Amino acid sequence: MKFHHQPAPDSKVARSAFTLIELLLVLAVVIVVMGMATPSINRMFQRTALDRGADRVRAAMGEARVKAIKEGDVYAVFVARGGNWFDVGPFANSQNQISRANRDQQYVNQQGNSGFEDNQLPRGVNFAASEVLSDARAAEVLAGTGDSGGKGLQQILFYPDGTSQDASIVMQNEIGGIVEIQLRGLTGLSKTVRLKAMR
Repeated sequence: MKFHHQPAPDSKVARSAFTLIELLLVLAVVIVVMGMATPSINRMFQRTALDRGADRVRAAMGEARVKAIKEGDVYAVFVARGGNWFDVGPFANSQNQISRANRDQQYVNQQGNSGFEDNQLPRGVNFAASEVLSDARAAEVLAGTGDSGGKGLQQILFYPDGTSQDASIVMQNEIGGIVEIQLRGLTGLSKTVRLKAMR
């Protein structure tokens, strides 16, 4: 009579599953790493949004300059002080731009989002300050229309000869990053300067 001997459990056989404690430890490590990485990721997105906003405004300035030259008329970039709305249009239609800015802002306030991405800064980015230097031509254009830019709306004029007003537009994001767009009137060209690096 033959007896079959069953082998004793081998302690060296590899386990095929994790224990609950091991899973909890791995989960805790993942949560800690994500918690440390989240501020860096947020800063990266905020910086990208600020750069995108500066690019949009500079593109609007370039568009205004080209249209002024092409059409032989004074164009303007309209900027909502303290807001995030901007647009390009003939200066002669500045009253329409003011009305449009008000309509667009009401839409954003009611809907909670914007359908006007082409003429708005990215979410979380606003115009913090603006300075436009007056010149003889600007005074003449403004006197001819009796227009002062409208409440809360800054305008930067671009002339048919390719020049513009000297101007500075400062934008800020939610975590304190600041960039400035400097417009040189003699050439009508702009550049972006980072004023405050985000930590």
